[in-house]
Amino acid sequence: MPLQNRVMPDGKIIATAARGTLMGNRGILHNQDQQLVKLFSHKSWVSCQLDFKGRKRKLMQPGNYTELFFLDEATALSAGHRPCGECQRERFSEFKLIWIDANGSRCGMSNPTIVSIGIEN
Repeated sequence: MPLQNRVMPDGKIIATAARGTLMGNRGILHNQDQQLVKLFSHKSWVSCQLDFKGRKRKLMQPGNYTELFFLDEATALSAGHRPCGECQRERFSEFKLIWIDANGSRCGMSNPTIVSIGIEN
């Protein structure tokens, strides 16, 4: 049975055997039985490359963040996730610049931290 860890464009998390092209994080969302018990535990939602520096993880381990998956970048952005600052540094920098250009003056921020940008969920 597939795990409930695939994020849809509207942010809902479903169970499906379909594979994703990006991984994401919203914190620890699952219990000891690998069942989702909440939709997020922080507001710094990221999307990451599936393969980065050879790192491997066993999915939904107790006490570790819940690995979420997206069909593509458009789905991740639509669901409220930003590019990771480590594994997608170039996309992260582009995202921040575009966000500042679109929202900076409205929010009174000329050089905000990524945390202050935050996505209200």
